[in-house]
Amino acid sequence: MAASPTPPSSWYLRPDILQREKESVLLRSWQPVCRVEQLAEQGAFVSGSFLDQPWVVTRDGSLRAFYNVCRHHAALVAQGEGCAAKLTCPYHGWTYDLDGRLRSAPRLGAVKEFQRELYGLRPIALEVWGPWVWLNFGPEPAPLLTQLEPLAGRVSLDGLRYVCTRSYDIECNWKVYVDNYLDGGYHVEVAHQALAAQLDLDAYKTSLEGSLVLQECGAASERLGDRAVYAWLYPNWMFNRYGPILDINWVIPLGPERCQTVFEYFFDSSCSQEFIETSLAASHQVQLEDVEICESVQKGLRSQGYDVGRYAPSLEIGEYSFHHWLARDLA
Repeated sequence: MAASPTPPSSWYLRPDILQREKESVLLRSWQPVCRVEQLAEQGAFVSGSFLDQPWVVTRDGSLRAFYNVCRHHAALVAQGEGCAAKLTCPYHGWTYDLDGRLRSAPRLGAVKEFQRELYGLRPIALEVWGPWVWLNFGPEPAPLLTQLEPLAGRVSLDGLRYVCTRSYDIECNWKVYVDNYLDGGYHVEVAHQALAAQLDLDAYKTSLEGSLVLQECGAASERLGDRAVYAWLYPNWMFNRYGPILDINWVIPLGPERCQTVFEYFFDSSCSQEFIETSLAASHQVQLEDVEICESVQKGLRSQGYDVGRYAPSLEIGEYSFHHWLARDLA
């Protein structure tokens, strides 16, 4: 690491690299798509899309996930979220049970060798961890729970309630955002001065646990409590636990030089509305500061005056590991 350069600028600019990242890494990794509480009732469904892959999660006794695409002519079957006994395609009326099986396909009597059991919605791997439903669009994925076990032993999710979701569109490559998160707190003192005043950055430490990077440091404020844990699950999910607050975020590429990060905020049930609003405002300020620096970096990556940089060996362990894991999976 001490002798290694950072990846070249082209790594953050080329559309073909992004396409490989989507196909070989992001679609083959676990992604949180909704919360379990959204699917509490029998017949509940939630739909959405990740990297142009439409999905739907249903509750039919158990939770199930499918590609949200009719097997007739590819129209999206479910819209938004709701509760239903079946899912009906709005195009030609093909109807599916909540377990994905094709129930009816009108006016197909003349179709030869049509086997209804072969035309159900195609399944997607699903797991539950914490309050989230996770999907993996790849074949035979490694268990999510094994990957997150080191984090589960360090933090508690008890007594938390969901408050809100916020998103930020950023003019930078998705990896620039991850790099910023994984620099071992290097940028905090300069870019986040109000936050830095509440953290013991001299005690900031980074450790690796499988595909997790764990960053921890002492804290001293009502909002942050006495300890902050910033965890990152390869390749794009972040978990931030401090005081009575949990926020998670994940970054999604929108193009070679655009991405979106989505935050979900959870607070201890004892927190007052005033405390929640003050904390959300403080978090929003930090996010705006990160957006500014990430967009600045992306502009610099286009410059003829830069190609590769260097790592800070005692700090940027997580960033270095991210780059090597990603290069391995793209090889």
